[in-house]
Amino acid sequence: MMVTIGACARQDAAATEFPHRDIDNGEQVIVRTVEVERKDFVEYGRYYGEVRAISQATLLATAGGTVEALFAAPGDTIRSGQSLARIEADRAEAVWETAVLAERLAREAYERENRFLQQGLSSQQRVDQMHLEWLRSRTDRIDAETIREGALAITPLDGIVTARHVDLHEELRPGGATYSVADLSRMKVIVGVPEADIAGVRTLGAARVCFASFPGRTWDGRTTSFARRRSDRRLTFDVEIEIDNRDGLLLAGQTAQVELALRTLAESVLVPSRSLVMRAGQASVFVVTDGVAVQRHLRLGPSNSTHTVVTEGLDGGELLVVEGMNRLSDGTAVRPMPRE
Repeated sequence: MMVTIGACARQDAAATEFPHRDIDNGEQVIVRTVEVERKDFVEYGRYYGEVRAISQATLLATAGGTVEALFAAPGDTIRSGQSLARIEADRAEAVWETAVLAERLAREAYERENRFLQQGLSSQQRVDQMHLEWLRSRTDRIDAETIREGALAITPLDGIVTARHVDLHEELRPGGATYSVADLSRMKVIVGVPEADIAGVRTLGAARVCFASFPGRTWDGRTTSFARRRSDRRLTFDVEIEIDNRDGLLLAGQTAQVELALRTLAESVLVPSRSLVMRAGQASVFVVTDGVAVQRHLRLGPSNSTHTVVTEGLDGGELLVVEGMNRLSDGTAVRPMPRE
């Protein structure tokens, strides 16, 4: 049995369109042909990974306490510096204001003592002590600021709320999470690339990314980095691809299919994959020579969704049968349809 690569429906349609009937001399079979071309062919590898936000954060209530108010819900748009909640915030703000004032006074005292030293009215030891007091008060202010930001659930980035981890009036332990936030305008996908393919990926070229939830749409990606060490668990190299998501269609956690350009085969002989005929594992095509179909056995290279590279069996320029080959055998008289 002869089987062609392509959909069965395509062959049935071809058989209907080009029935085996007498044409002119009573023996010719009508076929459709194209000229075999030589073109550069880009070979792609296909991998799968999970899309994630490039910039994301989980907000923590450093001091803990009672949740007094909630100002945001998952999906809400947020701006950097915005407060999303209050967790015993009055006390945290008072402690922070005290620390800010203490730091300012300690800095002024240190600067004043420095001037006294230059006038011969103080000692270096006294200046060093004042400097130490300033540094301690500065540390206290930084700690108080961290507690205040946690008590107010202040977001450090523009984006959206991806999760809320607390409820109103809940008693939160110190260091408990309040919100997860992310900037989804730029996303990344991390895929595992086998050792055999990593050499091609190291050029950090372009990538094509698609999702099952958006059939027919492709995102242009950019390879930004690759691991210099193979993963012991998956035995692959992690490659990171960045994609634009300004329209907000993509969500963190979706599975992405990524095609990475591995290598370019210059001036390759290309044939439409639908023209290939398989018999007992041997690929072949029919070419038209002097009105006769001639079967050529091929050695194939890589392929994409429409074309296949031929490494042996064709030179380019041949008249290739792309429709009607299921009614041919070597030596069949044919009549090519006019080429469009």
